[in-house]
Amino acid sequence: MAKTRIWLALGLLLMLLGVVVFLLQPGPPDGECVPEGAPSSGWVISDCPMSEESYAEIRDYETSPKPFRIAGLILVVTGLAALVVGFVTGRRSSPDAPPTPPGTA
Repeated sequence: MAKTRIWLALGLLLMLLGVVVFLLQPGPPDGECVPEGAPSSGWVISDCPMSEESYAEIRDYETSPKPFRIAGLILVVTGLAALVVGFVTGRRSSPDAPPTPPGTA
């Protein structure tokens, strides 16, 4: 029974940690407006033209992998696996569990 509780606690902890790590991913950079008449990227933010550098930074953020979200997803999946292991080991060691048929164990 102690192993079951450890697996369940580990699973819940990993899932919680995964959600927190997922949410810690920083957002995209803010765009900078260029003065009137200066060259721009052609994109507009809040009625002002965006600089080419700002557009490149935002595009780089949007197309790059998000390490915090990847790590968070891995932690959540690992936590789910630990919960399944905890439930299975708890069910097998439970006195209320149906007996296993002979020759299958």
